[in-house]
Amino acid sequence: MANKEREQLWQERVAQWQASGLSQRAYALEQGFPVRQVGYWVRRLTQSQVAAALLPVRIAAVPAPAAALSLRSERGWTLTVPGDVPASWLAELMRAL
Repeated sequence: MANKEREQLWQERVAQWQASGLSQRAYALEQGFPVRQVGYWVRRLTQSQVAAALLPVRIAAVPAPAAALSLRSERGWTLTVPGDVPASWLAELMRAL
């Protein structure tokens, strides 16, 4: 029996066990399967389902807010502007002051 066929067969058996409401041991004894084999397939199929449920995600980088820029005059006043102010606007402001 090929691996894929065996896995499919045990997927069906594990589904039948889950639907039966029996313990793994009781189900194995009732069906004539080795108890350890039932436990092995339950673990194996559960682990493969968990691994398949994980998906890679991309996290977009959030740009850090620009630091504020403070201008201090010899006359004692302080002007604080956002760090992302266009340089042309800042140059015009400096000429006006």
